[in-house]
Amino acid sequence: MGHFADSLTFSGRKVVAAWASLPFPAFCGSSLPDTLSAHQDLPWKLLSSGREQKVSCCFAQSVVLRGICKESPSSFPGQQPPTPLHTCETPEQVLQQYLHTQFPGAFSTSHVLQQPCDTRPPFPQFFSPLLTKQGFLQDKPLGHSSAG
Repeated sequence: MGHFADSLTFSGRKVVAAWASLPFPAFCGSSLPDTLSAHQDLPWKLLSSGREQKVSCCFAQSVVLRGICKESPSSFPGQQPPTPLHTCETPEQVLQQYLHTQFPGAFSTSHVLQQPCDTRPPFPQFFSPLLTKQGFLQDKPLGHSSAG
């Protein structure tokens, strides 16, 4: 993705940038609204070359989350939901609302896929030992590396 973004950047103008979060910073038992609302900044980092700039000038984007479970809608009987993200009924709506909040006025397409990226050997094992096979972060390292 970084090479693709660099090939579309020419004459000192940033036309496209690639961002990623590997692994996505979700803890076991937390919902997508909990995870996204816990971050003051974006949970993904710049992969493109060059210095990191404010993304407030983003005019269009495409965001894909993989390995996100299709959660049942959050319910807060008799309570006010903690954030507007908690009022969304599907992960797609949560991501779209989050993007609208972070990038007002930008055209955003978003996709949430249940199927995670398959990373079989010889894929480099650079993930933290805190990562489980399901892609969740643990508080303590596991006895063996299960982050394949």
